[in-house]
Amino acid sequence: MTAYALDHVAIALPAWAPAGPVLAGALGGRWVHGLRTPDLNTCQIQYGNDTRVELLEPGPDPDSFVRRFLRDGRPRPHHITFKVADIAHSLAATRAAGIEPILVHLEYGDWKEAFLHPRDTGLGFLAQLVQATMEPAEIYPEGLTPAPWPEPDGVPQTELRSIVAHVPDLATPRRVLAEILGGTEEPCAAADGWEARRFTWPSGAALILARADDLPDGAGIRYLGVGPSAPRGLPVTPLPGGCVRTEPIAELGVALLAPGNVP
Repeated sequence: MTAYALDHVAIALPAWAPAGPVLAGALGGRWVHGLRTPDLNTCQIQYGNDTRVELLEPGPDPDSFVRRFLRDGRPRPHHITFKVADIAHSLAATRAAGIEPILVHLEYGDWKEAFLHPRDTGLGFLAQLVQATMEPAEIYPEGLTPAPWPEPDGVPQTELRSIVAHVPDLATPRRVLAEILGGTEEPCAAADGWEARRFTWPSGAALILARADDLPDGAGIRYLGVGPSAPRGLPVTPLPGGCVRTEPIAELGVALLAPGNVP
């Protein structure tokens, strides 16, 4: 096994603060850290099963990759980070599968990383592989900043249980998640009769891939699955099987799925 956790999902957005009412206010997420650099400002919000949402805000550098990624200025998912035990082994498995990793940085002892491009994996999002003994906030303490919103008061901390991505084909993504990242695969139900597969690791959220022939918005992350109950204060629509969903949340670029027991 080369990956032991789906660690976090990263969302690029113009500014952190507008996401606070959902991530903290509705879902009870707890601020972990915020870090400001010239290229980007990044923060993480933690949920009950120790899976996190990371927010990527453009830094002051006019050539910030986050600013380029946003294009039309609307928030949208950027990457999922997998923690791996041995990144050299993971990269060897990647290349053996015919995929060349990008943005490989192995020169730092506390944080080694590489990315897999969605055009090579078919996942619809960047996959980040990280071998780390420290978190970025510990490596760069001089850039730390407090939460731009009040900490949730009396709001139960939700679990981030799954991430759902839509893909046009399952063959290559399944190989990446199972053979390179060591995920355990099982079939699962999906809306509208789509073929779907669920991948899990020893720690962190599950990743669900749902295959459809017609994807007007393209491949990519479409839902965050939360629990044990529906998010507070957000309108939801019932789905077959006892679940509910929100409409896509403008501040995040994704919708939410949850069990149907609305608080």
